[in-house]
Amino acid sequence: MLYIWILASLLILAVLFLWILAFSVEKVAFGARCEGNEYLSYFTAADFENLKAEPIEFQGNRGQTLRGNLYFEADKSDFKALLIFCHGMGGGHLSYTTEIDFFAKHGYLVLAYDNTGTMASDGKALFGMPQAVSDLKSALQFVKTDARTKNLPVLLAGHSWGAYTVCRAANEPQVQGVLAFSAPNDAPELLTAQAQVQTGKKIDFLKPFLRLCESLRFGASAGKPTVKLLRDTQKPVLLLHGKKDGVVPISNAVAGNAALAQNKNIQSVLYPEKQHNVYATLAAEQYIAEAIGKLGVLAKFKESADECAAYAKTLDFRKMCEEDSEVMQTALEFFNGCLQ
Repeated sequence: MLYIWILASLLILAVLFLWILAFSVEKVAFGARCEGNEYLSYFTAADFENLKAEPIEFQGNRGQTLRGNLYFEADKSDFKALLIFCHGMGGGHLSYTTEIDFFAKHGYLVLAYDNTGTMASDGKALFGMPQAVSDLKSALQFVKTDARTKNLPVLLAGHSWGAYTVCRAANEPQVQGVLAFSAPNDAPELLTAQAQVQTGKKIDFLKPFLRLCESLRFGASAGKPTVKLLRDTQKPVLLLHGKKDGVVPISNAVAGNAALAQNKNIQSVLYPEKQHNVYATLAAEQYIAEAIGKLGVLAKFKESADECAAYAKTLDFRKMCEEDSEVMQTALEFFNGCLQ
C-alpha cells in the first residue's frame, strides 16, 4: 500500500511539474508586450498614393482598448465589403500596409488593428494565441454598430497568427469568407517547435499540457487544432501556404490538411518555393530572411545598437514588401467570388 501511495505521489508531482513548465513556456512566449522591431520601418497610409486612414478604437474582452484604422481609397465611399485584416506576431497591423493598400485600391474598406499587448493597443501582455481570437470577436461586435461598417458584408484575412485567428472565427454569423496566409493548425506544435529552434531543446512532451493550459484560460475550443473547428464550415475559405515555410512548416499547416479534404468550401493552394510571407515575391522573402538574420547576429553582440541602426539604414523596405501579383490576384478573385 505504501508503494502505491509513493508511486501516486510521484505521478502527481510529475504532472504538477509539467503543468508548471507548460505555464512557464506560455509566460515566456506571451507574457510581455510586443512593440515591433525597432530597426524596421513600418509604412503608414501616408506612404501610399490615395490611401486614407481613419483611426478607430474599440473595447476588448479584458476591458482593454484596441486601436487601429479604417483604410480606404481617397474620395471613395461605395465599398464592395468590409475586410478585417489580422496581423501576425512580431509587429502590429502596420507590418501589412502594402497588402491593406492593395485591397483598398480594389474597392474594399479595410479595418486593421493591433492585437492586445501589441504596439498601439492596450494590454500588459499578449496573453496567448487565442487572445487574438477574442480580439477579432470584439472587432466583429464593433463593426455591427459603427455607422461606417454596419451595412457592409464582412470578410476576414490574416497572416500567420492572424491566419490562425481568422480561421477560428470563420463560423461567426456575419463572416462571408476567410483568407488565410500561412495559417498554423496547432498552437502548441508551433510553440514547441519555435522553442526548440531558440533553445535547441525538444519539448514536444509539453503539448498536451499546453493545450490544457489554453483550454483553461480561453475556453474548451482554444485547446483544439484549427482543422477541428474549421472542417465543417459552410463559409468559403482560401488557405495559401508555402511548402518551404520555416515558421509554420507544412506538417503544421491548415492548408492541405487531409481532415479538410472533404469540405468543398475550403480551398488550399500550396506554393513549392514559398516561405512564410507567402504573399511576397520570392526575392522579397529572401531579402527579408537575410535582413532579419543579419540584425539577429548583430544584436547578439554587446554595444551593437549603433551597428544595428546603421545596417537598418541600408535596408530597402519597399523591396521587403514587394507583393507577388499572382498570389494577390488569387486572393482578390476569391474575395470577389465570396460576394457574388
